[in-house]
Parts: sequence; C-alpha cells; structure tokens
Amino acid sequence: MKRIKLHILLLVGALTVSCNALELGPEDFYSINNYWNSEEQCERFMIGLHYRVRERAETFWLMGESRGGLLNTASVTSTGEGAYNIEAVTNNLSEANPVLTNWGNFYMDIYQINHAIDKLTTACEFLDDETRNTYLGQLYGLRAFYYFHMLRTWGGVPLCDKPDVLMTSDIAQLSKERATEQATWQFIRDDVDRSCEIYDKLDFGNFKSRNCYWNKAASYCLKAEVYLWGAKVRPLKGSTVFSATPEADLEAARTALQTVEPLYSYNAKFIDAFSPTNKDANRETIFALRFKLGEKTNYYSNFTYNVATFTKWYDAEGNKMGNVLDIGSGAMRYEYKLDFYGELAATDTRRDATFLPFYEMNSESELQLAGLVLRKFLGETSNGRVQYTNDVPVYRYMDVALMLAEIANALNDPTEVERWIGRVRTRAYGSEAPAFTYTTAEAAEEAILAERNAEFVAEGKRWYDARRMLDGKYALELVGGNELKLVWPIDAGVLSKDNKVKQNEGYVTE
Repeated sequence: MKRIKLHILLLVGALTVSCNALELGPEDFYSINNYWNSEEQCERFMIGLHYRVRERAETFWLMGESRGGLLNTASVTSTGEGAYNIEAVTNNLSEANPVLTNWGNFYMDIYQINHAIDKLTTACEFLDDETRNTYLGQLYGLRAFYYFHMLRTWGGVPLCDKPDVLMTSDIAQLSKERATEQATWQFIRDDVDRSCEIYDKLDFGNFKSRNCYWNKAASYCLKAEVYLWGAKVRPLKGSTVFSATPEADLEAARTALQTVEPLYSYNAKFIDAFSPTNKDANRETIFALRFKLGEKTNYYSNFTYNVATFTKWYDAEGNKMGNVLDIGSGAMRYEYKLDFYGELAATDTRRDATFLPFYEMNSESELQLAGLVLRKFLGETSNGRVQYTNDVPVYRYMDVALMLAEIANALNDPTEVERWIGRVRTRAYGSEAPAFTYTTAEAAEEAILAERNAEFVAEGKRWYDARRMLDGKYALELVGGNELKLVWPIDAGVLSKDNKVKQNEGYVTE
C-alpha cells in the first residue's frame, strides 16, 4: 500500500469558556505533524477528535437501531414520504445495497486517534501528567468505542493501532486483512481496559467539566458493555461466547457500573433526560454528542413531518393538527411501528414523551391511529420554531441501571434484578409503577428488554440489545434465522479496492 504523507487538515473548534456547547465550528488549521508544540495545540486536536465523533452520530444510530425491528418497514411512511435506508430497516442488506460504505468512514477518525496516542506517549513533554493521562484515557476509550461499533456491525475488521497511514480522504484501501471476531473483541477489551487503567490515576471529573467529552465514567460504562457482550454473545458459527471467563467478566462489568452509579442520578421526569438547556448540568448524562443552535443540529428532524403537507391529520380528540409541534422543518423518513406504540402502557410517561400519535378519519367517520411522530428530541425554540438541538446520549444513568439489572440476571441475583427494574419503572410510572417480581431468568430478561425498548427509543441501542439478549433470538428472527446475516455486508467499493478484505459469508454470491 502506498504510504500517503500529507498535511492533514483537522477541523478544529474555537476555544471558548462556554460550558453549554461543543463549539466546534471551523476556525483554523494546523498541519498534523506540527500540531503538538503547545498545550493549546494539543487541546485543539482533542476537541477536533470529538467533533469527528459527533459527525458520526447518525452512523452510530444506523448501526445500533435501524435493524432492530421497531421501525416501520414500508418504503413510504404514513405521511407519504420515502423512507430512508429501507434495506437496513427491512434487514434486506446486500453487497449492492449495504447502506453503510467504507467502514462507516471510521478509519479516518481511528488514524487520527492513533496519531494522537503516538504523539502524547513520545512527545509533548510540556504537558503535566494529569492532562496527558486525561487525553490518553479519552483516546483509548474512543478507539475502543469505534471498534466496538464495527465489531457489532461487520464482525471482524482490520485492526489498526499505529499512525502508519494518515489520510483526509476516504480510506477504502487499508491493505490489511480483517481480524477474526474474537481478536477484534479482545482488541477492544484491551483498549478499554487500558483507558480505565489510565483513568484510575485521575478522579471522575469530566474534561472541562463538560459531558460532551469522553470521560472516566464513559470508559467504565463502555467496559461494562464490552464485557457484557463478551459474556453473552457468540461469534458467528461459534459454540461458545467471546469471553473465556464469562462469570468473572460479568462481575467486573458490575463493579465498573457500581463505581459509576453513585456519581449520577435520574431526572424526576423522563423527558428532562434530553433537555436542550443546561446540558452539562444534566445529572443523568454521562456522555453525549453535543448539538447546538447556530452550530449544528441533530438528525431527528427525519422522524417528524413535512410542515407544508402535515395538514389532514387529527389528534385523539378529533382536532385537526397542522404544525402542532411548531417545528421549523422536518420530514418523516423513519417511523416507529404502531404495534410497538401499542405495547407501551398509557400510564408509562415515556410513551407520550417519546411519541406524538396522529389519526385519520375512516369512511365511517371514526378516528384510527395513522402514524407516529418522534417528539423525544425536539430541541429548543428559535424565532418561534423548534430546532433540533438536543444532545444525542451515548451513556446515561438509566443505561447503567438496566445493564446492572441484566448483569444481575445473568449472575442469578433476583433481588438486584427487581431493584434495578424497579428503579427504572418508578421514574417511568411514578407512584403507580407496576412491581416486577422475579420468576425465571428468561422472564426477567424479557422484562429488561421491554424496559430498554421503552427507555431508549431512537438512541441507537435496539439492534445491539436484540443481538445480546435472550441468546439473540429476536435478532435471529429479524434475519430469517440465518445467523450469518447478523452482520452487515462489506460494500463493493471496499472489496474492489482492497483484495485482502473478504466479504462476510452471509453475503457471498456465486
């Protein structure tokens, strides 16, 4: 492979004193190899890396949510608009229609991370130990985070941990064979362990006290998630799980989460977990991707409606709706199933905080449910119209609680299962929360999955949950029982440019 030695233009952000924004608009550029001569340059590089993470937000969502079975599979949504990425939503992926290409463009970011690790471990003597370790903890945590998404999407992938290739354009040719799923999981485990070991030298304070930067608690949550995956999931065609010591890994995952849990808490109201104001003061948020009015808005406008055409629908009382949410613009390109909405109890506050149902009048002048608008991430009002400025949560308190319930169930600890499910339901239902009584491990896992479905709508977790929980039975149903389809296909562009990369077996055509 050609070694491309270019000056890399890393998009970086203005350094300001604001604690309410990532503030990563382009200001100036540095050659990548001259970026490590001062504390300010190091800080700018780290801010730039977090800008890159935010740029992948919709890709993370596609990987973790789109195939999960809760989205409407019609090619046209109920408002008459064409659905996006229907091949993923219907689990009808192929080499010709892979939805995700060029490894999600993740290697562009991974090589920047590798470069930063190299510089921070071999140079930058002017940094004090606390700053250096904060950066390294972030870097190893973020690299594990990227690769964990890749493992759960494509299976084994090329493992690149050195800054031997630096590019700004698409990396379609790595000239590196894919590692096995097992080796990829072990690589991720090693990285997140290294991140936690580095962070153990530091307290739990966030970088700049802002939860839009990777932090110690995020690494602990990722460690728990990686260990939980390893203890419960098998590689494709494998007979045993990834972990050689699943019980010990479950205990280690529980310890990591128990360390994080006391440092955070849940908001009294479910919807306040996604408040677009005072984001860094949100006691539930552990790590989130930052969006801001006037800088960058999120992608949840694609779950709403076209203001100009949303005129014929009614609310549950028979009133015409129109632009009832006062959104500036939107479209319905993704839509959650009416059956899923029907599974949510009317007394569960998450239902109405998450969805706005709309109705049509049938031939007998009766209202019938027609569709669902996502209202969970509606952001803030500007010039009289709502803009999509909510942060996208990656880890928050209720994720910790439900992972603790899942781990307790796997470790045959019914009391703890009841405790953590109860914690989540108390916030969701208030004083009328239905009690959960443990009967069997399978029933408990079903209950935990149901809580995760209701709690994390559109947060990019459903497909991963379906693969990990209940021995993956719901994920297998979605791919017609063919476990080789649990991973995504490699796109034709990568295969044509890199002959060392082979297609996933489930998508090989004769």
